[in-house]
Amino acid sequence: MRESLATTAQYTMNASAMATGLLSLRARIKAAQQQEDSASITISDMVMFCVIKALEAVPEVNVEFVDGKIYLNAGIHIGFACDTPKGLLVPVIRDSQKLTLRELAQRIRDLSKKAIEGGISPEDLSGGTFTVSNLGTYGIESFSPILNPPQVAILGVNTIELKPVRRNGAIEFVEHIGLSLTCDHQVIDGAPGARFLKTVKEQIENIENIVGKDI
Repeated sequence: MRESLATTAQYTMNASAMATGLLSLRARIKAAQQQEDSASITISDMVMFCVIKALEAVPEVNVEFVDGKIYLNAGIHIGFACDTPKGLLVPVIRDSQKLTLRELAQRIRDLSKKAIEGGISPEDLSGGTFTVSNLGTYGIESFSPILNPPQVAILGVNTIELKPVRRNGAIEFVEHIGLSLTCDHQVIDGAPGARFLKTVKEQIENIENIVGKDI
């Protein structure tokens, strides 16, 4: 982590997305007949799915920066931070853009179990092109995730909280999920980083349309 901070130009931007779609989809899945499978799909899984869709739409974020050169990745090999008895590990799901939401959730669950039990292979901990770190379950409202070079961006996912929104001249309180994006300024300037974060926000707010019945 110290080397990451010393060799990159990191900056973090914070935003939030309306979480009504996430919560509605989660409720719909929980109400489905397939109780065992449906219970395995979490809000975190849904956000990861949205991030993958955003990386497909903005491929210039899904790159590696090695020896001063930028390498575009054909596949989205997404890593996710996992708290284990041995400390932080980051399992990687290769070609995650090919997975449905249910398949992604199953892969996250399998890799998390291996990481926590100490049976994960080195191959499953390498080759990531983008990372997601979720501290929302701990009630964290905002943080600055640290890059995992040669990746050039990492998304922190924060807790869901009520925020005031003005609608038709009145103030309503709507649940929002916090997002913290750290980028390497050597590769991603502020405006492109902001556009990617905006894309993630849009994907999350449209999760029900994106997923449809394909869960």
